[in-house]
Amino acid sequence: MENQLNKPNNNFEQANAPARSGENLKFPLSEAVAAWIMFALGFVFTHFAFKYAGGVWGGIFWFLSGIAGAVFVKAKKMSVSKSRIAVFVIAELFSLSPFFCANVFINFLSACFVFLLDFYLLITISGAELFGRHFVLDALQAVIVRPFMNFAKAFPAAFSIFSGKKRAKNVLFVLLGLLLAVPLTLAAVGLLMSSDDIFGGFMLNIIKSLPPISLSIIPEIIFAIPIALYMSGALYSAEKSAPSYSMGEPEYRVFPPIAGYVAVTPACVFYLFYIGIQISRIFNSSLNTPSKLSDFARSGFFELVIIAVINLGVIVLMQTFTKRLNDDKKPKALKIYTVMLCLCTLGIITTALVKMIMYISSLGMTPLRIYTSWFMILLAIIFVIVIVMQFKDFCCWKAVFISFAAMFAVLCFGDVDGQIARYNIAAYQSGAIEELDTEAFGELGYSALAPAASLKESGYSSHDLDDYLKMMKKLDGYDDKFAYFSVPRLIGQTALYKTN
Repeated sequence: MENQLNKPNNNFEQANAPARSGENLKFPLSEAVAAWIMFALGFVFTHFAFKYAGGVWGGIFWFLSGIAGAVFVKAKKMSVSKSRIAVFVIAELFSLSPFFCANVFINFLSACFVFLLDFYLLITISGAELFGRHFVLDALQAVIVRPFMNFAKAFPAAFSIFSGKKRAKNVLFVLLGLLLAVPLTLAAVGLLMSSDDIFGGFMLNIIKSLPPISLSIIPEIIFAIPIALYMSGALYSAEKSAPSYSMGEPEYRVFPPIAGYVAVTPACVFYLFYIGIQISRIFNSSLNTPSKLSDFARSGFFELVIIAVINLGVIVLMQTFTKRLNDDKKPKALKIYTVMLCLCTLGIITTALVKMIMYISSLGMTPLRIYTSWFMILLAIIFVIVIVMQFKDFCCWKAVFISFAAMFAVLCFGDVDGQIARYNIAAYQSGAIEELDTEAFGELGYSALAPAASLKESGYSSHDLDDYLKMMKKLDGYDDKFAYFSVPRLIGQTALYKTN
């Protein structure tokens, strides 16, 4: 039903073409303007976002790309449901991750997430069900196939803006307006800078942050072209109907059910045996020293993570390729074995998380320990969703998306690196951990600056702490103030220069 309500309008060109006054214009004005905007955004990517990877320019690029796409969809009068608008808002919020997170790796993952959401939304506007049964296929279509369906269309669309007397005249007027805006804006900004020191300093910082123009701009412009063609191709493809799929039983369900049941049974038996041993060891009084506790907690954790991922893959394969009953209904045995494998994996995840908690309580937090724990919790949520699916028919991809977005928001907006530093300092000061690894603060970057400066002020002294503060002060003078601006960096800078 939702597919039919959100199919693209067939009268796009008629609705968006300007008054032609006898002119035969091949491309609507919206497509011509979109092509030029995509070229500009492509240059922003190559000249700023790519050069300052993980910084705010990447967030600016994806935020503006989303806005440009929304304006294009609006100009084309495409029907967009409230749920799609909500997903778009979520994508725009995650594009702002670099402003609130100083971790370039997390910001890179956030950019990938926004990229997938933005392009996926375009295919759902074309008629694909939002997070429906064929989500994976639709997402691959949106990223790999559809942008190349209109890959070369941007060139003629861009130059069509000069076709026709009315368009050419309007373009000339716009260029004239921009030319006149240069001296007017420079004069106004100069006077404003002279009238207020704070505003003047702010504008000087922006001017200094702009990279100098050199011959390197030529390859950047060249590489911006294919990026613009790819992005504009994705926009233009929104007018084409999304691919349709058969609603009957898929032909790829050919695997005999009993073979799958026999294959997973021995593993489940050993999983239960392993879980029992781990529970007995967790409550074993022999783990009464920090060294024994840390050795037990650290042993086999990453192997358990791999087992959980393998089990998720096995469940996906069973659910996808196992033969089913008439009308594509799941056999009861398939549901039972799926639930059993999920419960065993949840037991393994629980023991792994308990071991990690014991490990952290003994030696403190590190980014790797937090990221792996985060991933295990996300896997646990997915396995719970799979269990619920066996008893209630619903779209799992929507639940997975909501869960992932909520969990990922913690990484992007929760200042995790800063929280790691604060936890380790508090644990050391309370005696929960014996040694504070201040050398590891370097891995936390700007986010650890404020906690480290507070630790220095409290009277704690070590060569590693002093070296970290000196290194970050030097790095702060080297890193671009605007390109790598973030709230944790701003807070850390204030604490750093207050301390020194």
